[in-house]
Amino acid sequence: MKKTLIIISTAFISLISLSASAQLKSYLGVFGGISTPTGEFKKADYGEIYHENNKAGYAKNGFTIGLDGAYYFHKNWAVAGTISYQDQGQLNSNDVQNLSAGYTDGFGVDQSSVTSSKRYKNLNVLVGPQYTFVFNKLYIDLRANAGIIKSFSTPEIDVVLTDDDKDYPFTQHSSTATAFAYGGNVGLRYSFTKCIGLALKENYINSPGIKIDNDNRNNAAGRLVTKQPISEFQTTLGLTFTL
Repeated sequence: MKKTLIIISTAFISLISLSASAQLKSYLGVFGGISTPTGEFKKADYGEIYHENNKAGYAKNGFTIGLDGAYYFHKNWAVAGTISYQDQGQLNSNDVQNLSAGYTDGFGVDQSSVTSSKRYKNLNVLVGPQYTFVFNKLYIDLRANAGIIKSFSTPEIDVVLTDDDKDYPFTQHSSTATAFAYGGNVGLRYSFTKCIGLALKENYINSPGIKIDNDNRNNAAGRLVTKQPISEFQTTLGLTFTL
């Protein structure tokens, strides 16, 4: 084990030594790709009675587009930032049925009717340090970042509980809240010319959650979402332009 750690450390030091002499220039880029929800954000599970999953987001695979860039202030070190827009879909018929069955059991009523509108749409603004390894025309970027996620909308869920022929409606509203977010990415860039390159990146973004408002809830029975965690992996491809 000790020998393995020594080999890994030596290899890492060698990578830094090989890339440290590179004269790096700042760049701007545009990208697009796939945004894949993970963790609680991805789950489509109401949970069991008295153990409802209040963090399940029912989010779907979607797309992301955005701007990316880095300003190199000392050799291979840069301050880098990303602005990206994401769409993570909306509730489908299976999700609505899952919620309806859960609310019926959770509230102990005769039946529940669930309808949903709007989608997960948000904007990420993230900034952080970046270190770049250089191998001729190939660049390997390692970045950590933090910032905000601004929600433009989340699924709005209207529920009508029916018991003894009486209706009891309530709503989980679409959110436009802003929350803290953090993450990191690994990127490969290849320079075709002195000014233009191709960039492939794998991003991870996580937020403890955006605020969700509910209307006409008289108690905390059943599933009650007040904060929706967001986490996603994004695989993107784009063009970079050297400044």
